[in-house]
Amino acid sequence: MLLELPESVEGNGPTLVTLVEVGQILEAAKHEPPLSLAEIGRRMEAKRVRHSTLRASVDFFARLGFVTVGSKGVLWTHTRDARFWAAARRGVSLLREA
Repeated sequence: MLLELPESVEGNGPTLVTLVEVGQILEAAKHEPPLSLAEIGRRMEAKRVRHSTLRASVDFFARLGFVTVGSKGVLWTHTRDARFWAAARRGVSLLREA
């Protein structure tokens, strides 16, 4: 099932406010190198955020396909580009259209 709590969630998990803030930080940094969880925590308005809360938030976005998690950190990979989604629906590579 798509909307299950990730295994990294402890207790009730992150609040909606935390999820939105983490998502905004990652989306704003989409042209930067991958962000570590520590860097995401530093950029948050709340100065004390538990590592497990950040991990659960990132895992949630990864499950929805908004971010990619790698050994160097987290990167926002979701796109709203209409050209991309039109090409994806047709099964056409954007590289050939350029």
